[in-house]
Amino acid sequence: MSERLSHRGNYLKGLCDSIAGAVSESIKGMVGNPASGVMVEMGADGTPTKSIDKVAENAVLSQLRRSGSGFRVLSEEIGEVLIGEKPEYFIHLDPLDGTFNAVKGIPFYAVSIYLSKEDCHFGYVYDLAWGTKYYAEAGRGAYAEPGGCGLGVSRTSDLKDFSVSAYTIRPNTSRIVCMGDTVRRIRTLGCTSMEMVMVASGKLDAFVDLRGMLRIVDVAAGRLILEEAGGVITNVAGEKLHLDGNMSSKMWQKTDLIGSNGLLHNDLLNIIRGGAN
Repeated sequence: MSERLSHRGNYLKGLCDSIAGAVSESIKGMVGNPASGVMVEMGADGTPTKSIDKVAENAVLSQLRRSGSGFRVLSEEIGEVLIGEKPEYFIHLDPLDGTFNAVKGIPFYAVSIYLSKEDCHFGYVYDLAWGTKYYAEAGRGAYAEPGGCGLGVSRTSDLKDFSVSAYTIRPNTSRIVCMGDTVRRIRTLGCTSMEMVMVASGKLDAFVDLRGMLRIVDVAAGRLILEEAGGVITNVAGEKLHLDGNMSSKMWQKTDLIGSNGLLHNDLLNIIRGGAN
């Protein structure tokens, strides 16, 4: 039990730990197997659900049902589902973030869980390839296990030294080109939640996604962890992202996202805007 979390936070972390273990066990024989990437249905978010996605989601839902608590779940694959007679928590769930990486056997994929109610907000990202847990409770900081160490963003204060994970899509590639002319290096790693916790851990200085395709379920857990680690997250317009758990009709709205250590956030936004067509 972590003394850094509230009693409720410790309960939610324990629940997330059990979910992470179940997902890891359920997909371990599928990672790196091309058959795991076969489409089995169209997901609620409008994107194809692969076999490995469905197995991961079923593992999460099974653990939630066994918990004895009530949840209203919004998941990429199944959409919205109620568990228990009296849902106590709202969950934004991405059961397998980085599906392409998992199917190809690239060790960078995760399960992302954000639980919330009126006075409680908890984010959890589990690195399924390496077994590292990243978590945060609102107002209590962000942490990683093993080790239980507190997370903190980098102190890099010059854009020419920035390491950035970045995505774009045609016809807006010029926005990334302008940034590439300024920062030290750009990577594209393929797992949004993990890239956000890499910024929260100080391993990256910023994460930029300009495709306009991210949804709340993709970023909810990572957003809380990054903000609790001292970072800043906005869209290209500089507006903060809002997680309205009681407005599921808006959950599939797509957005862009810039998450950074906060020291040069506006500078990044200016570069991106200046490079827009």
